[in-house]
Amino acid sequence: MSFGEKVRYIRKKFSLTTEQLARLLNVTQSYISHVENNRRKFGRDKIALLANKLYIPVEFFLREDIKTLEQITFNNHLTAIEDENYPNYFGVVDQAVKAKISPEELEQAIEFIKKYKRMY
Repeated sequence: MSFGEKVRYIRKKFSLTTEQLARLLNVTQSYISHVENNRRKFGRDKIALLANKLYIPVEFFLREDIKTLEQITFNNHLTAIEDENYPNYFGVVDQAVKAKISPEELEQAIEFIKKYKRMY
């Protein structure tokens, strides 16, 4: 997957328009189009900013053998976490992302569950 294809993949994965991504990175919409069509590349600062804003590993953009975000995040979490039950949480978070549940809504749901569990 080319660098531009990865940027387009990430943009679509997070349901962003080219205009929204351009605003996020403080560049023009035209620049995003050039990057996605492999006519330009982001500099290190923009790659780091994009990865930081969307909570994805910078490594995704740098490694040619990685084709999907799930591939890299799942592999990284599996090697970093010893608990065999932990990867199940990543699947649930992925479902929340697909359902367009915001991080704030997810935090509220977690707080509700904590309170509910304390009651019983």
